[in-house]
Amino acid sequence: MNVRWLALSLLLMGVAACGAEAPPAQSEAPVTPAEAPAVEAPSGPRVFFVEPADGATVKSPVHLRFGIEDFTIGAVPQGTVESVRPDLGHHHVGVDTTCLPAGTVIPQAAPWVHHGGGQTEMDMQLPPGTHTLTLQLGDDKHTTIEGLCSTITITVVE
Repeated sequence: MNVRWLALSLLLMGVAACGAEAPPAQSEAPVTPAEAPAVEAPSGPRVFFVEPADGATVKSPVHLRFGIEDFTIGAVPQGTVESVRPDLGHHHVGVDTTCLPAGTVIPQAAPWVHHGGGQTEMDMQLPPGTHTLTLQLGDDKHTTIEGLCSTITITVVE
């Protein structure tokens, strides 16, 4: 009886195995992150905060460092500026404000801090709380340039 039971069990397992579907064949090998197609970075000039990072929690004074790609930073010429130099500008930091539209003259008053000497970093006293910092590039006449603005949010703690 044990032999019959064993034979019946093997027969049923074979039938069950025959009715099971095989896993679908993969037509391509899976793509690993190293093999994934590269996503191209946006082309053209850009301005950004090197530090602090967006979302950072910091203490005052806050150290700000500015970055720029595919554009030149330079000091504003002395005296009356008659014309702007192409592909050259300087940083402006706005506190608790957003980017101004392209072609707007950046006010030389709060909430904007001008870096007409070509500075690329500063220390800024900020009260505790959440603050929006805007880095906007201006030309020799302090006029905003299309696409050259970046905004981050930070939290200042005591």
